[in-house]
Amino acid sequence: MFGAPVSSGLTLGKVISGLSKTLSVANQVIPLYKQAKPMISNAKTILSVLKEYNATPKNKTTNIKENNPTKSSVKKDTTLDKPLNNGPKFFL
Repeated sequence: MFGAPVSSGLTLGKVISGLSKTLSVANQVIPLYKQAKPMISNAKTILSVLKEYNATPKNKTTNIKENNPTKSSVKKDTTLDKPLNNGPKFFL
């Protein structure tokens, strides 16, 4: 009455069309996954490092003078102040 009945079963054309679409999506997704995999694994490592950092007790204050030598104890190296006459001068 309204034309030919539409078949609702599987046909070879429908199967091939579906496989083609699936392979097209897979060809786009697989390279993205390979690029994102190292970032995801590094993010897990970074999170574990941050958790360990937050779990360690922190010192309230640190004295900077204890960690750095004083000026009188540092010996000045005068060999860097002398110009070298045997080579080219690039940035002087």
